Parts: sequence; structure tokens; C-alpha cells
Amino acid sequence: MSDEQQETPPTDEELRIAIDGRSTDWFLQKLVSLANTMGLSFGVTLFVEGVMISGMLVSGKRYFEAFADEFSSNYPGDDEAKEEVRGGIASHTAIYAGDDSDNEPPPPQYIHLVDARCFAPGGQPIPTNRGVLWRGRINAVSGFNLGTLMTE
Repeated sequence: MSDEQQETPPTDEELRIAIDGRSTDWFLQKLVSLANTMGLSFGVTLFVEGVMISGMLVSGKRYFEAFADEFSSNYPGDDEAKEEVRGGIASHTAIYAGDDSDNEPPPPQYIHLVDARCFAPGGQPIPTNRGVLWRGRINAVSGFNLGTLMTE
């Protein structure tokens, strides 16, 4: 075998992925990056651990704003306490503000959906009354398709 035909040894990262089987879909990361940086939102259905999760992919910023609003609206106490809780959760939006440097941000590790529903084989979507906020690890997604699932 010539030098040109010899394979290079795997990197530590390639070995880790081979061992734990959790590679990350670079294309899905790119779509999430577009949502995070440009504020895009679009329907997507994810295949995760034997179920399908369908909803609108949104930026992390939009997700944390919606989570803060929903969580604080159900928080016991007066308006001041609710606003303090809302502000604490909404502060996580700063992660997605970006900086003015020329450095490219690291690839996203989490995907955020609004109006999401889970579909198990042969079952009704959960929840049945409305969509929910959903956050998951990108490396836990085994596949995806563009568009949301509809129920009759």
C-alpha cells in the first residue's frame, strides 16, 4: 500500500462518536444557527428516541422569551414577583444576542420548538389541546423533515 492510500488514524472526537454513537447532524446545526442568528422560524418534524416531535423551529432567544412569559404567568404571587421570575428566565436570551466580533459562534447544541406536539406510533399527539414549548439536544435527533405533522 502506498503512502497516499494509507488511512489517517481517527481523531479523538471521531473515536468518541464511534464509541457512543452520537454524531451531530451538521445540516440541522446549520438550520438552527440560521434560526438563532436571523430569527427564521419554520415547521420541522424531528425523530427522537422512537417518537416524532413536530413544531415550529425558532431561535433560542424566542424560545426563552416564550418560556419566561408562560412560566411567569402561572407563578404564584403578585405582579412584581411574576416579573422578577420572568426576567430571570428571559435573561437566558442574552446567550443568543451574538457579539460584534468576527469570531464565528460555536455550533448550536440545542434545538428549540414552539407549538410542538409529540407523536408516538399509533397514538394521538401529546398534548391534544395545544402545542407546547420544546427544547432538546441536537445530537439526540436521529432524523428530521421539513414541515409539521397535522392532526385531523
